[in-house]
Amino acid sequence: MNHSTPAQSQPEHIVILGGGFGGWYAARALAPRLPRAQITVVDQVDHLLYTPMLTEVAGGNLQPGDIAVPIRSLPSRVRFVQGEVTAVDLPSRRVTLHDGSVLEATQLVIALGSTTAYHGIAGAQPHSVSMKTLADACAVVAEVARLVAQAKSCDDADRRRNLLRLVVAGGGYTGVETVAAVAEHLKRQALDAGIAPDEVEAVLIEPTERLMQETPASLAEYSRVYLESAGVRVILREGVKEVQPNRILLTTGESIEAGMLIWDTGIEPSPLLAKTKLPLGKHHGVVVDSCFRVEGFDGVWAIGDCAEIPMPKSGGKTYAPTAQNATREGTHVAVNISAVLHGREPTPFRFHMLGQLAILSGRRAVAEILGVKIKGFLAWGLWWAIYIAKLPSMPGRMAVLATLVQGAEPHPHRHPAKSPQQPAG
Repeated sequence: MNHSTPAQSQPEHIVILGGGFGGWYAARALAPRLPRAQITVVDQVDHLLYTPMLTEVAGGNLQPGDIAVPIRSLPSRVRFVQGEVTAVDLPSRRVTLHDGSVLEATQLVIALGSTTAYHGIAGAQPHSVSMKTLADACAVVAEVARLVAQAKSCDDADRRRNLLRLVVAGGGYTGVETVAAVAEHLKRQALDAGIAPDEVEAVLIEPTERLMQETPASLAEYSRVYLESAGVRVILREGVKEVQPNRILLTTGESIEAGMLIWDTGIEPSPLLAKTKLPLGKHHGVVVDSCFRVEGFDGVWAIGDCAEIPMPKSGGKTYAPTAQNATREGTHVAVNISAVLHGREPTPFRFHMLGQLAILSGRRAVAEILGVKIKGFLAWGLWWAIYIAKLPSMPGRMAVLATLVQGAEPHPHRHPAKSPQQPAG
């Protein structure tokens, strides 16, 4: 099949659906490569969210603005349209937005990202907070403040403990970081309110045999032991069966009362994909070839969390939906689009993850960098150094660095946190 696009008299119009890591880096790399093309980024929010530090916002250590990079930070020739995509006509590459406006693209990049996966568990979505957006992180901060205020005025000891019990469902990287950061924040707020920190309880639930399946077993075990030493109850080999208001029912029949449940059990591609004629794979993402092309639709590409991109010589495995992969995919799809528009063949995407990091409380973390396992304070320092360096905003880097120098402790006047502009429509 010929995937090339013939030369046209009108300027190329490259439309990128999604301003997350994949879409952001695609736009940034396309601008200098195709100076005559129109480049349009469409997203519901007006910023790139630097998700690796999202749990630090939820834990009260960073402000939302520290990790929200305005779309205007992209090259000035990149046009931004804020709105919700409601329909995509693939053969014509026409995109319809919630306000009825239509964008016509000569090259269409689908980078719609993902949403929280609830796995069909009854009550999970309405009775929990996810950890996916700035609004989620700010909701956690606000809920901590509310629960502490309620507990302070509560004379019933059992009721107070239930209010101050935090449960996190999901023991992956985000779940581990979330329980560490939010439990520490909850204890600080309780202490400030005159409540003994030992009245605060935190529970982490993971249905498999260990935490953080993607990390080496030794680092996962170190994390478990450290969390438990910090007062977190880690429940392994048990899942959530049902969620009721302020109550979590486990698969073993145990019932846990809690003031707050944070849901971190994985992600799934954008639900908009199911409303299109895009070919979807076993993970419900867009099936593409190794160059990101969608078979059967010339000029349509897909990257990031919403795409199933084959890994070379892997027996059918696809790249994981991580920020590390998405940034490289965004840059590479820009190279491939430029190549096609200049009459050249696109090249397959190949990337091996450089490592994984997870931050814990008390200036401890775990990391695997290029196969080297690191834990403790050194890993904590690496976590901050690497993620500050990769923040795509100099003001953000300076703000995060200033907070770190001050001891990564929030100042009383900084909360409750207020998130920047949220989705339109």
